[in-house]
Amino acid sequence: MSDKKSWSGIGEEIRDAVESALKTGNFRDLGDVMVNTGADIVKNVSSAVGQAVSGGSGENYTAKYEKATRERKIAQEERRRAEREAREKAANAKAPFRRVGRISSVLYRVFGGIGTGVSSIFFIISLGSILSGSDVGKAFWSAFLFLAGFVIMLNVGCKQKFRLRRAKKYVELAGHNQYINLEDLALHTNKTRKFILKDIKKMMNAGFFPEGHLDAQESCLMLSDKIYSEYLSLEKQRKIQEREQRAQDLKEAVQKKGEEAPKPEEKSPDSELDAMISEGQDCIRRLRNMNDNIAGEEISAKLFRLENLLKEIFEGLKEHPEQAPQMRKFMNYYLPTTLKLVAAYEEFNDLRSQGEEIREAKTEIEKTLDTINGAFEELLNRMFRETAFDVTTDAQVLQTMLAKEGLTSQKEFEFDKVKR
Repeated sequence: MSDKKSWSGIGEEIRDAVESALKTGNFRDLGDVMVNTGADIVKNVSSAVGQAVSGGSGENYTAKYEKATRERKIAQEERRRAEREAREKAANAKAPFRRVGRISSVLYRVFGGIGTGVSSIFFIISLGSILSGSDVGKAFWSAFLFLAGFVIMLNVGCKQKFRLRRAKKYVELAGHNQYINLEDLALHTNKTRKFILKDIKKMMNAGFFPEGHLDAQESCLMLSDKIYSEYLSLEKQRKIQEREQRAQDLKEAVQKKGEEAPKPEEKSPDSELDAMISEGQDCIRRLRNMNDNIAGEEISAKLFRLENLLKEIFEGLKEHPEQAPQMRKFMNYYLPTTLKLVAAYEEFNDLRSQGEEIREAKTEIEKTLDTINGAFEELLNRMFRETAFDVTTDAQVLQTMLAKEGLTSQKEFEFDKVKR
């Protein structure tokens, strides 16, 4: 190690100091030896590490270390600056907004105000002339019409001004999020939610918000297509999760029902009938909920008729439980398929942008509902056809027996026979 102590020499020095301390009982010299030896060890290790890293030069190692430290600091500063610029850019991002009526509102107010002032003067002059007995009726009515027209113009300009001011306020309240609930808008503007919704729809139709959208519940205003696309993705994911959850709940309910139900050979007809009626009522409730969520008078009328038919079918099943075996195919295929079609129509109807294929699918489902209603009505008639036949037969037999007993007139009996 050149001018430094060797590792073996350091070890021998420590060993001699320990033996001397044990023999003499004086440990002061041992402490001094340990301190000096530790300093030598640290010095040797530092020199060895520096030379190993820098190729034998402590100065080169220090320079490289300082250079690496500077580069690391510069990289950290660059990264922080980029992150700060990105945050500022996101915070300063503004939703597309058009100041519709900004110029026209000024023109309406200027010319309306001037015209109102001038026409008011002529109106007052003509009114005074009429009161003084002059025949200036035409001039009076002309001044009145001009005054009314300019007042209307002034009113239109003021409405445009205030609407533009409210639109700016809506954008300002939405901020960099570019969306806001209508309840919050109503709270910050001291307006009712109904007024806010109507006002926003008018603004969207007028073009204030080129990329403005309302959600399906008309409870949230979104000012950019990007935010709306994110909402649609989340809404689609939510519906998928709800369908999966409903399917899972239905599966668990079926499994639980299968575990609690008696064995097939022990299952009574009444329990099967009750289960069928209970399932039918559940389907009716689901159909009513979907009908409430679907806009459109024509489709709602068809669904309302379908709901009433299902009610009559299951009411008839209660009165005629012997029809239960004939209802199995209806319960296992026809009714679930019908609900599936209505659910698909509901999902299509929720889409804000509907292409040609979606519209064709909705039209096809509407036609199919007419067919389904006709088929279910025929099914209802079949359920009571045998009962109606039995009632008619009983009535005829009763008439015949009464006639034979002489309790009815012979002519009436013969007339009834001719009719039959």
